[in-house]
Amino acid sequence: MIKVLEQSTRNTLLYTCVAGDTLESIANKFGITTSDILRDNPLFSSVYPGCVLYLTNLGKKRVIVAPLETLDDIAKRYNVTVDEIMKTNNLVTRKVFVGMQLLIDKKGE
Repeated sequence: MIKVLEQSTRNTLLYTCVAGDTLESIANKFGITTSDILRDNPLFSSVYPGCVLYLTNLGKKRVIVAPLETLDDIAKRYNVTVDEIMKTNNLVTRKVFVGMQLLIDKKGE
């Protein structure tokens, strides 16, 4: 059972761990990575029943910009608009760089 203590937007929540939870199982449950969990919760290296984790980027896919790739290419591949990508990632310019990580709303997949 997933217990949500607080949900500020559909992409973030506080999660209370239950018996049997691991970083990997929580990441899989919410479609994020263990690195995402550790980044948002730097004091945790493992979890235990009752601990509360802050989870972000729910419903998002992390994409790494490839050589010669543009925002238009990425938008087309994931069926979203360039404006949506820019808003989700707080971009002020259409310029992207190789290796840059972008979040894409999974609804577009």
